Amino acid sequence: MSAIAAHVGSLSIAGEPAEFLEAEAVPMPAPDFTGTEFRIADPELRRLNPGAPVFVEVSPSGDADAWTPVDAFVDPLFGDVHLASAPGPSALVRVSGYALPVHPLALVRSISLTVTNDVVELQVMGDAYKRRSVSLRDFSGELTGLALTELEVEALAEGTPLLIEVGKASGAQVFRAWVKVPELSHKLTPGALYEHTMKFLGFAFQSEDGAAFAWGYGTP
Repeated sequence: MSAIAAHVGSLSIAGEPAEFLEAEAVPMPAPDFTGTEFRIADPELRRLNPGAPVFVEVSPSGDADAWTPVDAFVDPLFGDVHLASAPGPSALVRVSGYALPVHPLALVRSISLTVTNDVVELQVMGDAYKRRSVSLRDFSGELTGLALTELEVEALAEGTPLLIEVGKASGAQVFRAWVKVPELSHKLTPGALYEHTMKFLGFAFQSEDGAAFAWGYGTP
C-alpha cells in the first residue's frame, strides 16, 4: 500500500477462515522460553478463528513420525502456543486449526483506544460485609483513515464481529482486536480525499477454558 503524507499506518480486516494442518511451532526466543512457550512458525497462520477448534501435537523425542495430542492454549491473535507441561529439549510441536487471512482496507492517520476496568459489588446473602470484584475489561476506540473503496467500507457496517489489524510497516508490531462497528462517518479533507472515521466496540470471544480475549499488541 503506497504511503500518503500524515498517514503512517494501515488497516486490514480478516477474510474467510482457511483450514491448515500440522503447521510447525517453534520455541519462543529467550528470555520468554521456559520450556512450554512455542509459536506457530508461519506468520500467515498466526491469526486463528476463535470459533474453531485448535489441535496441538507434540513429538517429545523429536521423531517426525511419532506425535501425541497434548493440552495447550493457543492465542488466536498472535499464534502463541502455551503447553500444559514442558515436552523436553528435543521436542517438536505442531498445530492444526483455521487461520484468518487479512486484506488491506485503508490508510490510517490516527487511532485511539479506551480500556475500562469496573469494580462491581457482589451481593452475598447473609453476609454483612461488602465484597467487590474487578469485572472484565471493556474497550472501545476510534480510527481515522482513508478507505480504499466504498464497497470495503460498507463491509464494516454489518455489525458482525470483525478482526482488525493496524500496523505501521512490514515486521513492526501491530494492534489486533475483535470489534463491532456501530458507527461510520466521513469528511472531505483539504486534499480532496474522503477520510472515514470508524468507531468500534470491543468484542470478546471466550475460549473453551473460560478465558476471554479481544485485543492485543505485539509482533506479527
